[in-house]
Amino acid sequence: MLLILLASAACFHGVSAGYGQRSTLARQQFTKPLQGTLAEHCKDYETQFEIVFTVPGDAAVLNCTLASPDVFDLHSTPYNISWYDCKAGRELSEDLGQFQVRGTMLWFLNSTLEDAGHYQCILRTPNGCFKQKSVLRVDTVKAGSCGRPDTSRQMLTTQTNSFLVCPLLEYISQADSYSIQWYKDCERLLEGDKFSHVGGHRLLVRHVVVSDSGLYTCRVTFNLTGTIGYAAETIECDIKENGVKNKKTSSEQQFCGQKRVVNEREQWSLRPIVYQPVNEMVKAEYGGHFNKTCRVFVPSKGNLSVDIYWASEFEFISTNLSDRVHQLHLSEENVDDGVLLEVLLNFTNVKEEDFNQNYTCMIFSDKGVVTSDFILQPSDRNGIIHPVLLFVSLAVTFLISVTAYKIFKIDIVLWCRRSFPYLYTRTGSDGKVYDAYVVYPRMCWNGFHGSAETFVIHTLPQVLEKKCGYKLFIYCRDSLPGEAVVDSVQENISKSRRLILLYTGSMFSELASTLRFEQEIGMHTALVEGTVQVILVELEEVTDYSLFPQSVLHLKRKQGAIQWWKAANKATGHSQLCPSSRFWKQVQYQMPVKSSHASSLQ
Repeated sequence: MLLILLASAACFHGVSAGYGQRSTLARQQFTKPLQGTLAEHCKDYETQFEIVFTVPGDAAVLNCTLASPDVFDLHSTPYNISWYDCKAGRELSEDLGQFQVRGTMLWFLNSTLEDAGHYQCILRTPNGCFKQKSVLRVDTVKAGSCGRPDTSRQMLTTQTNSFLVCPLLEYISQADSYSIQWYKDCERLLEGDKFSHVGGHRLLVRHVVVSDSGLYTCRVTFNLTGTIGYAAETIECDIKENGVKNKKTSSEQQFCGQKRVVNEREQWSLRPIVYQPVNEMVKAEYGGHFNKTCRVFVPSKGNLSVDIYWASEFEFISTNLSDRVHQLHLSEENVDDGVLLEVLLNFTNVKEEDFNQNYTCMIFSDKGVVTSDFILQPSDRNGIIHPVLLFVSLAVTFLISVTAYKIFKIDIVLWCRRSFPYLYTRTGSDGKVYDAYVVYPRMCWNGFHGSAETFVIHTLPQVLEKKCGYKLFIYCRDSLPGEAVVDSVQENISKSRRLILLYTGSMFSELASTLRFEQEIGMHTALVEGTVQVILVELEEVTDYSLFPQSVLHLKRKQGAIQWWKAANKATGHSQLCPSSRFWKQVQYQMPVKSSHASSLQ
């Protein structure tokens, strides 16, 4: 069936690009016969050029195009519309159950052969009336035929993904609900790798090949105020091979001021001709502005209804000019043998999602549906921008990762030691006995937080030995009575994996001989021999480093010192003994992995 697309919301007297909107009409019921309307002296707009085709059992829609600003002041004048059967000479009433009136449309929900004929719509205003006739033709379906007697034509291009458009927009836009099923010849098309339903009314055909040509039928099942109806349209699909020019039609057309030679006899049977787009690839810059014009020539003589729309792969493009992607009617120019129309597709800001999509200009007229499309692709400049963006993203990610590691490095390392102990060499196999040798000022430390002996004898063992499982050597506590100092210091430092050097501001000005020897042996072992690592712990805030040994200053500049006095200022009592505090985590981080005899955390 060929359902001629009637003038829709923007079809006025003359050629329109389809962007106006009709007001909702409140239809009054009239009971007078058709003959009674003659006395009204209604202005006659004669018979519509379009003929509506249907088959028995299918629905059909007639549209009254009188509700137009070309006829009267549409927006300020109240009006109503009545429909009459010219053959029966009576008004059509919805009480009969065969018809429904919605706005300007007369719906035949279950057409019969007897419904064929002329129908008149009369539009009445307070100051007058207007009338117009429409023609409904009902043809029977040939036996064994799966399509409709009249077909429209659409074209696909090989080596692309393109789509066919179901022309039954009157049913789709006005129905309360609908569903569409597609057929090729007599075979129902199922969604899969080849075909997909897109946007409700289109059939996406992937990887078009020559064999995809043929007859396609879209069948619409719709609900109109509780009544179920059916309509179908058959499309004759032609295939254009990519890169091959179309054959010339019987009229050789030229544009931009060149002479057009058209056979007079065939002129008014031609379909609209699309000059742009031409099934092409178009490049645009990411983030920039882009537009594309649909330029269409419509052969016409007198009044002709035509609608032009831009559509993406998934939906019609918005007509709202505030949207990022919208369409706009540009111009309408009368030429020698028709009308030239232009509709603009505009992108105010091209985004990644816009690329590699088909954008189709669709022209709906009484001669069928004509489509032409283009694929939007990123420009060569975008090919440079994308790697740059990728590099910048990776660089930012790297910087964030490095910053996060610096901040949480200690926590990460300690967690790995606890969770993956098998990744670390067990310290019990290195022949060492102690995890650390503690060097501290063995005299009264009159700082704010108490004596060094208290910290060394009480606090340090309480956390590192009892809670963290390390083994320390503390002189006087662990040395044997009567043991030679030199031998004891040398032997036990050599048996230790770390040297913890606790110092104050005045420590190096008052070093006892034993403490000085411990410090010198420890620094020699660390800096010269490289067999032990030193952990510096600052017990009080130091402002004057003039008396410090160069070896200690060198280590402080190289690795820094852990400041106990800052931790003691923030915590008191039992909180100073918490191994999860920042100070003790720093100490554990510099301590070796626990030896095999280390006890678990308490």
